[in-house]
This record gives sequence, structure tokens and C-alpha cells, in this order.
Amino acid sequence: MFALSFSAIALSVACAVAFSGSDYFRKAVPATCSVPLVLFYMVSGQVPILALWLWFIGDYSISVAYVLPGLTAAVAGLAANLLFISAVRLSPLSLMVPLLGAIPAVTALFGGVILGEWPSGLQTVGIVLVTTGLITLYIPSSGKFSVGTLWRNIRREPGAKPMIGVVLLWSLVPPLDKICVDLSSVGMHGLIQLLFIGGTAAMWLLFTGGPKAFVAPRNAVSPLVGAALTAGLAYGFQLAAYQIALVAVVELFKRSIGMVGSLILGRAMFGEPLTLPKLAGVVIMAIGLPFVILA
Repeated sequence: MFALSFSAIALSVACAVAFSGSDYFRKAVPATCSVPLVLFYMVSGQVPILALWLWFIGDYSISVAYVLPGLTAAVAGLAANLLFISAVRLSPLSLMVPLLGAIPAVTALFGGVILGEWPSGLQTVGIVLVTTGLITLYIPSSGKFSVGTLWRNIRREPGAKPMIGVVLLWSLVPPLDKICVDLSSVGMHGLIQLLFIGGTAAMWLLFTGGPKAFVAPRNAVSPLVGAALTAGLAYGFQLAAYQIALVAVVELFKRSIGMVGSLILGRAMFGEPLTLPKLAGVVIMAIGLPFVILA
């Protein structure tokens, strides 16, 4: 068993709320603003925070062997971020963000394949519950359930395919991260990942549109600033939380609050319907996540 201090809980909650805010702002950016531009500004809010943290810690160690796993993780992270922005633009926030709750479950499976760390019995129970919750999300509100209807609901949701890609890619990253931090300091790894993602987005903008491509439409400025600030705060709170709490605990807060936040923000800010299948799906996933993450 482990004990959580008030500071650990407060920082974990702050991290989760800030990430939830970042989800909202990324969806709020109008479609006239390109996906790479959204990603560039969002990452820009995180780089200074991590750079200052790395300077404070002072551990700049890195091995040559870092290159291959580090590059693989960076490419997966870049693709996942681009797909995430696309997914929340295409579909309701309240149907997309809860899918991220599957990441710990899929990560556990990837951990078995990549690291030989197969899920325990309790984790398997959690994976079953999380999967059940995901299925519940897409049950028709009418209550008329069939496998065919469920499958059609998923297929008709335009953001579902890119978000499934996000889940697979972000589930692949933690096992790679584990390899990477054995070959470099945590701060160096994080900064390299952010610089790669932000730098790639910047080069794309520069080569496709020149300097003018970095100028956001006027109605996109506020949500872009919001996305950058909340993403930066979220990353800062996450790093601080990691110092006094288990990474698994922070992840549990982040995913659980993120799912609930998507329902609240989706309803309040975008008028998305708050249906019984959505509520039930999130509750079932929230019950399953501790088994997956903390077992």
C-alpha cells in the first residue's frame, strides 16, 4: 500500500484539470487554423517549462544508444498529437477523450510484447472493464442494442478512426519511454521529444506556407493561447507530481478526470448530449482503470 500526501493529490488533480483544459482548447481552435499550427503552439507552451526544469535538475546525461528508441517514440508522439487534434475536430469531445482511458490497458499489452511484462490477473480484470466501458459509450441512446448497431455507431463517428490511432500510438510510447530513460535522463528525454515534435511542426509550416504560415487567424488566437498555457501548466504540474507521487497514480488521476472533464466541457461548451451510455461507459472505465494502473 502507499500513502498520498495532500500535495501529491493537489498536483495530480491540477495536472489532470490542466490537460482537460488543453483538450477543450484544442477542439475550440477553429478549423481555419491548420492542425500543424495548433500542435506547434501547444508544444511551444511546454518547451520552456521542461527546459527550466531540466536546468534546475542539472542532469543532461544521454547515451548514443538513445537515438533509435528516442526517434521511434518521437515519431509516434508526433503522429498521435496530429491525429488527436484531427479527431476532436471531427467528433464530440465527450466521445473522443474517454477513448484515451484505454491507453493504460493497451500499454499493459504492449508492455508484454515489448518488455515481457505481461498483465497480472487484476490488470486483466481491469482491461476487461475498460473494454466494456468503451463499448458502452457507443450503445445507442434508444437502448436498442445489437452488435451491428454498435459497430455502425463506431464507424459513423468520423473521429473514431484517428482516435483509435491515437490510443495505439500513445500506448506504444510508455514502453519506449521506459527504454529511453534508461539511456538518458528524464529531463533530456522529455525535452528532446518536445523539440522534435515542435520542430517538425515548424518545418512543415515553413516549407508549406513560409513565415506567413505561423500567423494564426484572428479568431484562433485566444484558443491557441489557451492550448499553449494549459498544456504548459499541465506538463509542469505533471513533473512536480512525479517528484512526490507514483507515476501510475498521476496517470490514474489524469485519465479519470480527463474522461469526466470531457463530458462536462462537451456539454457546457459545445452543447454535446449527455447520454446514459456515455455516463455508464465512463463510470465502468473509471472502475477498471485502478485495476490496470495500480495492480
